[in-house]
Amino acid sequence: MIKLDTSFSLGSIIESNFLGISNDAEPDNVIVTLSKNMVTCFHMPSQNQVRCWSSSDKLSSEVIFDPISECYYGVFNYTRIGKWLRNSLTMKDMKKYNFSAKIIRLLTRLDFKGAIAVFENGHCECLYEAIGNRKKVRVSVINDGETIELTKLCILRTKAICIVVSVDSKNVKTLRSVPLEDTFLPINLQISFKNKTDILLGYCVRENSDSLSVLTFWSNGFLYSNELYAEFECNDFPGKRLTEISLVNSNKQVTIIQLSSDCIGLYGAEPKGCGAALVIYNFHYNMVVAVQHFKNYTDPPNLWCFGNHLLLVTGQNLAVIPFTCERNNLSLLMDNNLTKPNDEYEEIEWDVYAKEMCNDKKISTSALSQSKLNEITISDYIKKKDDKSLINLLMENNDITDNSLVEIISYCSLNTVKHSMLLVKIFAYPPLNKPACLRDKLSFENMLKILNALYSLIKDKLIEERLVDWMILLIDCSYQQILQSNDHNVLEFLIKVQEEINSKCDYVEAINNINNTMHVVKNKNVNRKKRDEPVNNLYKIETINLY
Repeated sequence: MIKLDTSFSLGSIIESNFLGISNDAEPDNVIVTLSKNMVTCFHMPSQNQVRCWSSSDKLSSEVIFDPISECYYGVFNYTRIGKWLRNSLTMKDMKKYNFSAKIIRLLTRLDFKGAIAVFENGHCECLYEAIGNRKKVRVSVINDGETIELTKLCILRTKAICIVVSVDSKNVKTLRSVPLEDTFLPINLQISFKNKTDILLGYCVRENSDSLSVLTFWSNGFLYSNELYAEFECNDFPGKRLTEISLVNSNKQVTIIQLSSDCIGLYGAEPKGCGAALVIYNFHYNMVVAVQHFKNYTDPPNLWCFGNHLLLVTGQNLAVIPFTCERNNLSLLMDNNLTKPNDEYEEIEWDVYAKEMCNDKKISTSALSQSKLNEITISDYIKKKDDKSLINLLMENNDITDNSLVEIISYCSLNTVKHSMLLVKIFAYPPLNKPACLRDKLSFENMLKILNALYSLIKDKLIEERLVDWMILLIDCSYQQILQSNDHNVLEFLIKVQEEINSKCDYVEAINNINNTMHVVKNKNVNRKKRDEPVNNLYKIETINLY
């Protein structure tokens, strides 16, 4: 499943001067943010600025990086392509290529050698060939009066295809495929609903190794999928209806991007209120598996995916959301609060006698789901005060429900010193999906005991993000009680926790800065052609001693 971590801000942006994020930049955890006349490279984990260039000419599209030549390429004022080296200090020495036709965008990807230039008329061509034939007249792909809205370079069955989506004066969108090799025929597909009443809110091209599909989200609240180059003819567009997405507003624009072969992200306004919501949908389970809410909704809702990070614009900030893909069982997904309630179904137990069978051999033959079996087994172990069996179960199973985790935490709160090993295993799990059950089943006094035990674990380790997440969750669950208690000792404890976490974070940031410095020094040594060349003493570092 997809797990969304806590978001953090990469920096403020000015929307009127912001072109976007380059996903086709350097692969080494570097993203490129673009304004109209400035290119800025950031190192994703540390958010430190790596490089920055400014130019008198205005950028008109995203910048790409060619790892073969180690050069950047950018389009300036639609008719000029600029090329500059990775280690350039300014853009004054960049090489310029003037074109007679307008260029909309440059496309590249890590698993494709070279780059593609997309022209205003929809023609797609290899960048190196386009530079060599700058004055060539190119055949138009789109109709007169249409403008290009989306371009994407896809790989289908090892062959490259460029997808171009254009829109006309009546806001009718048309998808065209432009094969870069002679393997496939071009496709011309109008993106419109057959009943002409539903409005298109968002779309994306979903790419797998052996299939290419167009995903569309409409004002009726449903998500559809239509496969391109299918072996058999499918239904009329928009194709197969997948599911209803009720967590975003069906009256405002939605941005859809592909995160993995099984998951997509939908970013739009919340159904009620002025906030925004990021929804993760899983094709394998055909359901929503995660959601993240934001206070501000920005129109249009810009969203990008870079490696295992989601980047989105919220208000005047560019927010970054790290996410991880974890294999999980369907029973855990069904237990979360993202599933839509349906009155037509009734929850029943398959085996009414299972709860009376607390012996492992009998319980394993029952017809309950694995998570239900674990709930029964955990309750039995807690009654027997069998910590060793609980630890083994937590190590061997990942199908543990929130209720079972809370039950174990409540049991450990009776004597945190005695059950310290058990608490370590509990805090190795991701924080709860439904924290309300923790607030209901754990008293404030016991909550403070667990917080103290967690604080001891944080002190003993360098820093672990999961421990910090658990600490934040526990404090959030008891926030009202902390305020109402007006206890000076509790306040001092929270200050200690804050100081401890801040000091650990400062230490990690210092180490990262040292590593970045060493990386820069190493690159300078590698790029040096001869050892006897003159070296600027201001940048010469002989040794770095680490203590």
